[in-house]
Amino acid sequence: MPLASDHMRNIFLISGLGADKRMFQYLQLPAHLQQHHVEWIAPEHPDEPLHSYALRLKQQITDPNPILLGLSYGGVVAIELAKLLKPEKTIIISSMATSCALPWYYRMLGKTQLHRRVPLRLLQSGWPLAPWFFGAHTPPEKKLLKEIILDIDEAYLRWSLGRLLNWQQAERLPGLVQLHGTADRVLPLCSNPALIRVEGGEHLMVMDRAPEISGILSQILAST
Repeated sequence: MPLASDHMRNIFLISGLGADKRMFQYLQLPAHLQQHHVEWIAPEHPDEPLHSYALRLKQQITDPNPILLGLSYGGVVAIELAKLLKPEKTIIISSMATSCALPWYYRMLGKTQLHRRVPLRLLQSGWPLAPWFFGAHTPPEKKLLKEIILDIDEAYLRWSLGRLLNWQQAERLPGLVQLHGTADRVLPLCSNPALIRVEGGEHLMVMDRAPEISGILSQILAST
């Protein structure tokens, strides 16, 4: 997609694990921002480092000073991309600013390597509980979540889970903007003075609370 004219800024949206641009469909971002959706690519091998993956994903970022917005796992990837670029702003939603924000039970899962061995169909069989876990409430939200869970590529899922569960990021990225819901079950709130708390927000608050999240983002992005 060609870059917008000089008076516009380019924002690159990175969706959650196995998801796509539909996750952002309810957001209303400022009109001066040209939206671009970063598409997931297949890992080169089961143990490809996230840094190497981000280098390849970087080819889709066509602005030398982009605005990056990452959702959930996409927030982790946005942080990795920010290390390779000079973004004007990096925003993460329902994600982690540092690896210490990953709950202990996820870290234990990473050590056991269960994500490599559990049959995909067993993982997918839990989708009826997914709306409660992720915070999808309306029929369209539930339908989209089900499609994402049932259509996910197995090799990509196992690789992504491995990178997420073993992510190493000790320090908070300077200037990082982080929005997180206080009722997030997937990644429970890890409080930080720099974090923007969304009271009652769940993991998919970009959909369920889209007007509120859009308003917060509009304030953040007004000066870009």
